Parts: sequence; C-alpha cells; structure tokens
Amino acid sequence: MLRYVAMFLGLVLLAGTTSAGAASFDCAKASTRVEKLICSDPQLSHLDDSLAAAYREALKLWDGRIAAYVKLTQRGWMGERTLLPAGTGMGGVYCEDDAQRLSCLRGLYIDRIAILKSPGFRLSGMYYRGKDMLRITSRPGGLELGLAQADPNAVQVFTEEGKPVPVAAGQTTIVFPLMGEGNEACRLEAAFTVDAVVLTSRGPCSGARLGGRWLRNQAFDPEGEQF
Repeated sequence: MLRYVAMFLGLVLLAGTTSAGAASFDCAKASTRVEKLICSDPQLSHLDDSLAAAYREALKLWDGRIAAYVKLTQRGWMGERTLLPAGTGMGGVYCEDDAQRLSCLRGLYIDRIAILKSPGFRLSGMYYRGKDMLRITSRPGGLELGLAQADPNAVQVFTEEGKPVPVAAGQTTIVFPLMGEGNEACRLEAAFTVDAVVLTSRGPCSGARLGGRWLRNQAFDPEGEQF
C-alpha cells in the first residue's frame, strides 16, 4: 500500500480541519491519472511522503498562527498538480500528459517541497495598507516582491523576475532591490512579524509612498494575486 498524501491534504484543506496527518492510499482504488502515476512511480511516491512531512512542519510556523495561509497555498498548489492534454501546456505552470509527465510532476513536487522548507516561506503572503496591496511570493531560492497602490497614478514596483532575494534561517528583515544601481538604487527594507510587515524606503524611490505598516491577510494566496 502506497501513500497518496497529496490527495488527503486536499481533502483536509477543503474540509477546513486542522489535522496535518497523512493517510494511507490504497493504489488499487486509484482513479485519476495523477493518482495512478504516483502509485506506479517510486520516486513520485517518495516525494509525496516528503511533501507530507514538509507540510506538517509548515503548519507549525509562527507557532501555528499562519496555518490558514499554509493550507490555502497548499490547496492552490494542488490545483496546479494536474495533467493537461498533450500540446495544451500553459507556459510550464501545468504538466502535460506526454512523455515528460513524470519528470514534470517530480519537478512540481521538488519545487513545492523546497518552498515549504525554505526560510522565507513563513514571511510570504499578501499584506495590505488600506486598499494598497503587497505581494510577497516564496520561491525555492528566496522571496519576490510586488507592490500595487490603489491610486491608478501611483507607481507599482516589483523585484526583478526570476531573481528572488535569498533569506537565511531565522531572518525577518529583508532588503528588496527595486530600481537603479549602487547609490542611485531604490530599495525596500521589510521587517516582518507574524501579522504584519513594516516597509522603509531606502535610496531614491521617485517620491513613491511605499513605506509604512502593512497587515497580513491569510485569506489570499500571493500566487493567485496578479497585478
């Protein structure tokens, strides 16, 4: 009997329970294409177990005070852990049911495990200052930032795509480079607590009002907030 942890996690999330345990999955009852692939591939089955362990640990971050956010992001990830018909890929976000399906699914698992175990994951999330939005997205290599103000004439700022800012274990103050280089660079210093982040502008930031205290909202997944 192999363990199909990912399916169980999704059921836990949708049910709104707080259990972080895993359940055994009878592969004789596998019904979906992904289930059958997990049951037939030892590497995927092992990754499924590793994901369950990483998820259980993530639920304990900040003494369990961001468990709702952890569950939300796991549910979002499960929505991407699927197979599309061959030739209908969406820029690498989803796997296609072709010759590369196993390596693609393994890659999704490896990235998700790395994110859940990364020091920056507990800092990630959606933060708000009134109607202004701050998106802190966790990547395997660190954190990315996106900031959008409600004023349509206000500046929007982002870290350079594909270049996450590394985060060390226990680190709660992160400097995000935004625009320019050297002394002419605009940077945002972010000091995180479990419920909020305080931003401080460093360097010339074109007069943008980026600083202040932003409050975490665990009802939103940064991966689903595009701006």
